[in-house]
Amino acid sequence: MKKLITLFILFVLSINLIQAQQMQRQRIQALKTSYITNALSLTPKEAEKFWPVYNLYTQKIQDLKMDSEMSTQKQIRLAGGIDNITNEQAKILIAKSLKNQQKITDTKFSMVKELSVIIPSKKILLLQKTERNFNRKMLQELGKRRRMMQGQ
Repeated sequence: MKKLITLFILFVLSINLIQAQQMQRQRIQALKTSYITNALSLTPKEAEKFWPVYNLYTQKIQDLKMDSEMSTQKQIRLAGGIDNITNEQAKILIAKSLKNQQKITDTKFSMVKELSVIIPSKKILLLQKTERNFNRKMLQELGKRRRMMQGQ
């Protein structure tokens, strides 16, 4: 009976943790949306067309990055660590990684092509800069929070 109660508590806690992570992602996404909208000075008409395209392509890019990373890490883990991988296996992993990077680049080209119909090219350049700035700010904030947690 104690094991059942313990398992139930662990299950509830893990559900709460997953929900908290999802809420955190949603908050970051809302901040990013606001940050980009303000930085690009998107008109309501532009924003209406921009966000579906942008969200679709950024999700595709994120999925490609995650798939590549997970696949590489899985192969390394299955081999017993990077020290146990042969040169031939390493070459194959590198080739797969480069092929995936090409897919990411192709996806970015497609996104820019579609966005160029919606917003001016200057705003696309500004979008790239804005994304870098947003990511940098998020990393800085994460670093601050980690330092604060370590100081406690």
